[in-house]
Amino acid sequence: MSLALQFIAAIALLAALHTTVMAMLARLLGITVREVSLGFGPNLLSMGIFRLRALPFGGAVMLKSTLTDTKPHDAAPDWADDAFDTQPRAVRVLLPLSGIAALIAVAFALRPDAAWGSLVNGFAQIATGALSPLSTAQHLLGGATNVGSLGFASLLGMLAAKFAALNLLPLPTMGGGQALLALLDPCPHDQPRWKELLMQWSAWLAIALGATWIVAIGVFLAR
Repeated sequence: MSLALQFIAAIALLAALHTTVMAMLARLLGITVREVSLGFGPNLLSMGIFRLRALPFGGAVMLKSTLTDTKPHDAAPDWADDAFDTQPRAVRVLLPLSGIAALIAVAFALRPDAAWGSLVNGFAQIATGALSPLSTAQHLLGGATNVGSLGFASLLGMLAAKFAALNLLPLPTMGGGQALLALLDPCPHDQPRWKELLMQWSAWLAIALGATWIVAIGVFLAR
């Protein structure tokens, strides 16, 4: 398998693991799962709540929320009981971290000696690579190539640590930011203007971060 296909396969597997673990835990906790998307972009295939999208570089889990779901006029008194934002604070903190925990477990299972350093260094590498996609990111991707030469399992373990670091960033659109917001926000049912703006700016920052890395990976694989 070529290096490009190994990268794509590894990213797709890790995205599937991350989203599936979150969705399964939500169901176990009695939270309604509206949609599980594997990838981004145009929808290629729909099966129940699952959506397979064109770009296999991530995923998302959409849960029932009283902030976004319209309450029916004839709703039962317990209509909101299975919404994410009505859950105890511990659930709202831990659920966004569950998929990240699965990624960390994969990293330590496949690369036990290097997983911790790969995870810790991942925070700075994600930021510096995004700021310099044609220079720093190319150097980092070259290092990933060396890991990939050791086999698919090593590449999968390394990327699992990096994706865990990415999702731990304190952005409200990432698992780490969602957990932090749930921990600090005393009124999860309210949607003040500052919270809307925070979510919007976080979404744009996450898009910019992802776009620069997609460009960097594209340039690297085209060489």
